[in-house]
Amino acid sequence: MNHPNMEVSQPFPILKIPFVALWNVIRSMGMKETIDLSFTSKKLVAIIKSIPIADPEITLEVRPAQQPPFLPVETLQPLTMTEKFQKRIKSVDGKLDRKNMSIEYLEYICALFRNEISTLLINVNTSSPVLTSLLEWMNDRQPVLTSCLIYGDCISNETIDTFFEKREFSIRQLCFKLKPSLETKPFNFKIFELEEFVVQIMDITNSTPNWITVETVLTSNCIVMCIGVSPFTGTDLNRIIKGWINGNNPRMEYFRVVVKRFNLQTLLNGIEFEKRETTVKRIYIAENKSYKIQRPIKKRTISGGYDIRRSDGTVATFQVLHSPQNPSALWEFVMVVWKKTVDS
Repeated sequence: MNHPNMEVSQPFPILKIPFVALWNVIRSMGMKETIDLSFTSKKLVAIIKSIPIADPEITLEVRPAQQPPFLPVETLQPLTMTEKFQKRIKSVDGKLDRKNMSIEYLEYICALFRNEISTLLINVNTSSPVLTSLLEWMNDRQPVLTSCLIYGDCISNETIDTFFEKREFSIRQLCFKLKPSLETKPFNFKIFELEEFVVQIMDITNSTPNWITVETVLTSNCIVMCIGVSPFTGTDLNRIIKGWINGNNPRMEYFRVVVKRFNLQTLLNGIEFEKRETTVKRIYIAENKSYKIQRPIKKRTISGGYDIRRSDGTVATFQVLHSPQNPSALWEFVMVVWKKTVDS
């Protein structure tokens, strides 16, 4: 019962304000507020669809219900899908239940903003049925995904193998932030053509999981590859270099991988190269891209290194970086393919 002296708030007649003012109000709203507003009136749905909202990026996170979100609370939260699917029914207050996203909700939101999913965050322990249903839906509606991040404690290969088996749309930027177990087997990447592939492997002990193979790199067609701790040896890197010389990875511009120490001669064996002095400095600048996940490389100076040449005249430089003061530390292998305008 309301107190007699207490003022009762009245509904705001938003549809009665001038259209230009309403237009500006909606354009100033965030995505969540716009979605909530759309549930109040079919007429508002039509109005929202008619307004050219600047770049309405739709980010979706897929994870087990008991797992915490990837993004911290203080940042903008993505739409969330868990194993608990629900029909597209409004909650009691008429607002979107962002913890129980369903395919029906996603269809509604994409139609509302006239846009596709731009960024996908996938917990590596998401069940295969949930991931499969989402990928099948995305396969039917969009040809390209801008950014995808797969993260978490990787106990098995099931989720990642399902992802590469079921997805048909291309991906511009793919990132892994994983803690693989020692039992992790090489992932089945299938067709591996990306603009950017970034991997951060967390909490590695003395044994490096065999999660990626040389064949994956040789058959890939990526522009930028930044791979965290890998099982590669000097012999493996030698194969990758020779593969590039022989025409593999034709789009590659930047390749970085972290490895355990090896005999440098195994890297150089059978390769024609010109060793550059450290006083020779060249700068690689990555092309500006509108990815949604932070990029690992924008600019890098290469001092010295080993120059190699492909049959078409393209020059690349590779180098191995390590700390003599810490012999047990991991080594960094970097290879940059220079544009033909660069003086080699």
